Amino acid sequence: MRVLGVDPGLSSTGVALLEFDEEVKALYWEIISHRNEKGSKRLYQYYQTLYEIIDREKPDLMTIEKTFQGPNVQTLIRLGELRGAYLLLAEKEGLRVFEFTPREIKQSVTGSGASSKEQVRYMVKEILNITEDIPLDVSDAFGSIICYLNKKDKYAGIH
Repeated sequence: MRVLGVDPGLSSTGVALLEFDEEVKALYWEIISHRNEKGSKRLYQYYQTLYEIIDREKPDLMTIEKTFQGPNVQTLIRLGELRGAYLLLAEKEGLRVFEFTPREIKQSVTGSGASSKEQVRYMVKEILNITEDIPLDVSDAFGSIICYLNKKDKYAGIH
């Protein structure tokens, strides 16, 4: 099975792909960034880039980080629009989606829901035997997949 992990962000979105059967293998990762675009054009560019990745990599399902609360309402609204575009794309492409909070992901990967992004990256690299440096957004995307894998028995029969 191939699982696409997405860590949505307005300045950059982390994307990761794992394959698992008897063992788990990191296949691909990328940062999507369209900082120079504004408004709906920016949203479309993020959507289109993720579409191209899905079309090329053919994942079986997608995991995505849920939005957390923050002090800037406008940023939360724009991030919600981006997540909505990604969720719409997953539905359009027939991908089952599993959503996890940042706390759930940190708990699953490190054992503590209060871990730093750097601690998550360290554990993701250890778990997946990745020797290269990976961006924090990518480690969060991998983290959402690891969270799914740790909970997948809970979802048995609903794929």
